[in-house]
Amino acid sequence: MSKPSKLITKILKHFVGILPFAILVGVSIPIIGMAYIETSKILGIRKIPVEVIGTGSMYPSLFWATNEGGPEDEQKIVVEEYRTTPHLYSLFRGFSFHGHSYFRRQVNYGDMVSFKNSQTAEILLKSDKDPTSGFIKRIIGTPGDTIELRDGFVYRNGKLLEEPYISSPRSTYGGSSLKDCSVITVPQGNYFVLGDNRKISSDSRFELGFINEADIQFILPYAEQKIYHSLWRDTSKDSQLLGQPTLQADEFVSLVNKERAKQGLKNLAIKPSLVKSATSRGEHLLDDDKTNYDLHKAISSFGYNNIVLGEFVSYGHFSAQELLENLLYNQETAKQIRNKDFSDIGVSDVNREIDGCPTQIVVGHLGGYVPASYDPDTIKSWSNLRDNLHEVIPSWEKAVDYHNIDQAKLATLLTIFRRRLDLAEEIIKAMEKKDWLTEAQQDRIKADEEDANTAATLSKELNTE
Repeated sequence: MSKPSKLITKILKHFVGILPFAILVGVSIPIIGMAYIETSKILGIRKIPVEVIGTGSMYPSLFWATNEGGPEDEQKIVVEEYRTTPHLYSLFRGFSFHGHSYFRRQVNYGDMVSFKNSQTAEILLKSDKDPTSGFIKRIIGTPGDTIELRDGFVYRNGKLLEEPYISSPRSTYGGSSLKDCSVITVPQGNYFVLGDNRKISSDSRFELGFINEADIQFILPYAEQKIYHSLWRDTSKDSQLLGQPTLQADEFVSLVNKERAKQGLKNLAIKPSLVKSATSRGEHLLDDDKTNYDLHKAISSFGYNNIVLGEFVSYGHFSAQELLENLLYNQETAKQIRNKDFSDIGVSDVNREIDGCPTQIVVGHLGGYVPASYDPDTIKSWSNLRDNLHEVIPSWEKAVDYHNIDQAKLATLLTIFRRRLDLAEEIIKAMEKKDWLTEAQQDRIKADEEDANTAATLSKELNTE
């Protein structure tokens, strides 16, 4: 065998000898890599995309869709995945050894956290959403902190917070779990969380309450949120808003009419009487949120009359754009804004200190007219009554001064007949014009039933004399 042949043979034998090892290494490296990736996710070293419900509550950092009342349309703009599906770390709780905890990730101020519990499930069910999905909010209070909401700002341990991440300044108002100007202390093992889009966020101010640390699954530390900084606000002038009104009613109505124009609807006209009724209603609500001075009493007090009526009430300070977005976010108030039957509007923001707490309420009153529609059989029954009375009255009038007839009873009968005839002619006229019956007319219709019974009794008695 030649020397080259011997060399090739030697190389082949060496290659065959190391082939199993090469195969083992080739197979092991991807497995080890995959294992490392998955382990790093579990240990909270590597971020993972987390599906949550309601990213609009964390706007502007996260995506707020137009179909939820927000300004962003995925069909028109490119939206990065980290805004629609946030990338967070698993909250690794470490391990304990001899009474000490190791490698435990701490939860701190400003961290974004994703969590789920019985309350999130209940809230999602009420909104017809997947109850197994998580919420995402921001850590505002940690165990032992005191939290107060005053004049739209957050105070932690008595200090006004600077919050560049929230969608608008002076937008944090109390709810069912924490009312304005009340101070609460965060319990051990719990956290106080808020959404960044405070005017639409369901968070610790409301039925969600405090969040137990055990319910938190994912986290993004505040220090690692630089990717969102370009979307955050300048907070240097926030404190200048303390105690200042924010709503421009004319601007708000203009924005409402632009929204209605998109739907092909007519503009709403500002009515001074509705502005007055909205102001009066707001004052009563600030005195007592269970007041019986309702929409109808307020509107009638200032002489406004119309058939279709509506009202929206919002507590807190709003710019015109914020108020519109807030109303469009809620299905019921969105229907009012887009209701074709409304033609008039009045908006008022009422500011007052209640027990030392700055409080504002915004009330809007809406009115419009829709022609009435009456069943033909109903109109026919009134026509029959009118025609019958035209025939009956003259025959009874002939008995006036007839000595065999009780003239007092006859006079009462004729009075009733003429009253019923006047009513029938008035009702027929209103129905034919498709006018709505007034409350006075409806009361007279109810009284007419008694008149009919009395007339029948008198007629029978007079006929037997």
